[in-house]
Amino acid sequence: MTQEARSESGREGKAGLRWYVVHTQAYAETRASMHLEMQGYHVFCPRLRKTVRHARKSIDKLGPLFPGYLFLEMDPSRDRWHSVNGTRGVIRLLTQGDVPQPVPAGIVENLRSRTDRHGIVQSLPELGAGQPVRITEGPFEDLVGTLHGLEGADRVHVLLELLGRSVMTTLRYGALAPAA
Repeated sequence: MTQEARSESGREGKAGLRWYVVHTQAYAETRASMHLEMQGYHVFCPRLRKTVRHARKSIDKLGPLFPGYLFLEMDPSRDRWHSVNGTRGVIRLLTQGDVPQPVPAGIVENLRSRTDRHGIVQSLPELGAGQPVRITEGPFEDLVGTLHGLEGADRVHVLLELLGRSVMTTLRYGALAPAA
């Protein structure tokens, strides 16, 4: 049933419509999403911007937040969910026994509220100058410092205490987390 037909029949927003997890073939999230949408399902595959280092170059790439999985909205009492397992790019719909297992309420909705219009998760915490931060990657991993300021869109200055001295370093914003 198409999304338009769901809306016309008044099913959208009713209690039976829930989110479910689909296990996809390796690197086939996009293909599986496309084929499921062609069947009329509403699919959500959150993506995350990752920086990949290769041969001394840093490349920003988009990748799935949950590699090998995506979310599918359906009502198993009305939708022909068995066809999901035969969809190109899909391994299987996750079930408990012979019944599709829904994702607990609020999880997908929370993820969707944190994505932009392209489905990219905006997961970076809001950090401010003077705030203690923990470094999550690189040679200073697990060290705690003080956020000093921003430099451009994705770079920050962090003040670290090393060998009895205060040392300023520049890092990617994504390499920081609030210190506990």
